[in-house]
Amino acid sequence: MKLIRRLSLLLLLAPAFTARAAEPSLEEKAAQLLVISADAADISAAAGAARTGLGGVQLQWGSYSLEETRRLTEELQAAASASPSGTPLFIAVDYEGGSVYVPTTLGLLELPTNMMLGAADDENNTATLFYLAGKELRRAGINMAFGPVLDINTNPKNPIIGIRSLGSDPLEAAKLGGAIINGLKAAGVIAAAKHFPGHGAASQDSHKTLPEISASAPELAATHLVPFKTAAALGVPAIMTAHILYPALDPANPATLSKSVISGLLKGELGFGGLVITDSLDMRAITSRMSIHKAAAAALKAGADVLLIGKGDPHAAVKEITAQVRAGTLSAGRLDDAYRAVMAAKRAAGLFSPPEAPSPFDKAYLEITRDLSRRGLTLARGAGLLPLPADKKISVIIFAPPRFAANAIHLYRTLLESGYNASQYLFDIAVSPGDLKRVKRAAQDADVLVIGSFQWAGAQNKSQRSAITSLLASGKPAVLLSLMNPYDLAGYPQARCALALYGMTAPSLSAAGEALSGTLIPSGRLPVTLPK
Repeated sequence: MKLIRRLSLLLLLAPAFTARAAEPSLEEKAAQLLVISADAADISAAAGAARTGLGGVQLQWGSYSLEETRRLTEELQAAASASPSGTPLFIAVDYEGGSVYVPTTLGLLELPTNMMLGAADDENNTATLFYLAGKELRRAGINMAFGPVLDINTNPKNPIIGIRSLGSDPLEAAKLGGAIINGLKAAGVIAAAKHFPGHGAASQDSHKTLPEISASAPELAATHLVPFKTAAALGVPAIMTAHILYPALDPANPATLSKSVISGLLKGELGFGGLVITDSLDMRAITSRMSIHKAAAAALKAGADVLLIGKGDPHAAVKEITAQVRAGTLSAGRLDDAYRAVMAAKRAAGLFSPPEAPSPFDKAYLEITRDLSRRGLTLARGAGLLPLPADKKISVIIFAPPRFAANAIHLYRTLLESGYNASQYLFDIAVSPGDLKRVKRAAQDADVLVIGSFQWAGAQNKSQRSAITSLLASGKPAVLLSLMNPYDLAGYPQARCALALYGMTAPSLSAAGEALSGTLIPSGRLPVTLPK
C-alpha cells in the first residue's frame, strides 16, 4: 500500500513537472542553474528554495535509512512541482565510493573505494556494481552522482585525493572510469566525472586553499586529461571542474573560473557537449578570492552550466547573474545555453517522466562488492607469513578512527570463524601515551601480530607511526595491513609481509581475514607507484 500511495503521489506530480512556461524569465533561467547543499536539518529551507524554481539539491551525508532519504527527496520534488515552472530537481550526492564518509550514509549500500577497484582491475564487475548502485540511488529518489573521480594520483602526498583515485595509470583509470560511467548511465543516473582537468598532482586541499599545479600543457594532456577524454567520448552526462590554478592553461584563474579551461579546453578541444558542473563554490579555494554569488556568475561566464553553491544564498546568486546579464557584462546567450543544457539533461535523465517502481538489488550488489574486494586485496610484500599459523596466539591491533569500528569487526570475525585464537584491539590514529601502553600490552602475550595502519592522505599521524614502528621492532612475526592509502607502506620498509586493502569497508576487512587464514590468495595489483 505504501508503494501504491507513493506512485500515486508522483503520478499526480508528473503533469506539473511537464508544464512549461512559454519563455522563462532571466531569474527563472538563472535559478535552474543553481544547486545548493542540504542535510536533514536544512530540508525545509531547501524545499522553500525549490518552490522558487531552484535547479537542484545536493544531499549531504548523514545516518538516514533509505526510506528516510526517499521521503526527503519526495518532499523536495513536491516543492519543485509547486514552483512557477514545475521543473523537477537534480538531486545529487557525492557517491564516489568507499570510506570517504561514515559507512552508514543515506541508507545506501557501501561501495569499495576507487583505489580498491583499481587494484581489482575488473571492468565488467565494476560496471555491473555501479549499475546496481545507480538503481539504489534512483530507488532513493537520487538522480545525479558526483563521480567517478577521474583524478590520476601522481602525488603520493596528495592531501585530498589518495584512495579516491583509481590509480596513477591514466589508461587504467580511463578504462575503469568508463565502466563506472556506463554502469551509472544504464541505471538512469547522471554521472558527473571529476575534477577536471585533474586534481591528482595537487599538494594542497582546495577545501582550505587554492592549490596550484605547475604541470605543463603536454604533461596534463599525456596524463591527467586522458580519463576525461575517454569520459567525453563515452558521452558522460556531466564533468565537474577543479578549484585549482594551472598556470600552463590559465595563469590568473582557477579552472572553475577559467574560460580557457572550460570553454577552450573542455568544450572546445575535447569536444565535450554535456553539462559542466562546478565543484562547490563555498570552498576556500574560491571564497578566498570572491563571494559565492560573484563566483557563480564568473563560473557561468567561463562556460560552466551548473553552479554548485553549497551553503551559499541562491537568491544572491540569481540576483548577481541577472544583474550582470542586464548590464551586458555576462552574455544573455551564455545564460540561455546553460539553461538549455540543464533542461536537456533533465529530460534525458527522465526527470519529467513518472518514476519506475523501485526494486531491491541488495543481494547482487553485495555479491559483486565482495568479489571486487577479494580481487583487489593486494599482497604488497612477502607471503611467508600467510596463512597465519593456526596454533599461535594472534593479536590484531588496528589504528583507525572510531567510526570504522563496526567494519573492523569483520576481520576479527573471519579469523574467529576460521578457528584462530585471536584478539582484536582498536586504537585511534592519534595514539596517546596511555594508549601506547595499552598497545604494548595487547602485543605482549601474542605470538603473531596483525597491525592495521590507517593513512588517509600524504601525512600520517606521527604517534600512530611511532606506535607501529615499535610493534614491528618487537621481534615478533607481523603482518602489516595498509587499511586505506597504500602510500603508508613506504613508511614501514621493515614490515616483511604487507597487504593493501585500499579502504576500511566491511568486505575489504573480510577479504583480509580470508587472506590471513589462507582461504584467499591475494591477487590484486598496486594501482599506484609507491615511493622508494
